[in-house]
Amino acid sequence: MADWKDILSDREEQISEEDLLKYVDDSTSDDEKRLIELKIHSNPFESDALQGLLQVQNKTQLKKQVNQLNQKLQQITGKRHRKQKKKIDSSEIIFITVILLLFVFIICYAMFILLRTVG
Repeated sequence: MADWKDILSDREEQISEEDLLKYVDDSTSDDEKRLIELKIHSNPFESDALQGLLQVQNKTQLKKQVNQLNQKLQQITGKRHRKQKKKIDSSEIIFITVILLLFVFIICYAMFILLRTVG
């Protein structure tokens, strides 16, 4: 990874979900299998994903389970995203606090002036 800020810079080397599922189903050619294995060995995350897929005993239900996991992941990340939108930014809190303090000081000053002129 050339730039530490760009965490997706190696995207072209990632294996697609379909390629992994085809590899598990043995519906890929030998050349494609070798290419997938080379990519997997360079990325520990994909290696773990393949190991998990190979441990699944019911291969016919595998695609359905992967789709369910993807849907749950989208729901979880969607909820988290909504919660982040509700938070008030710290700069907004500082602005509101300064406005309220100014308002309180103005009222106190006005009361001081009124009490001084009456008394």
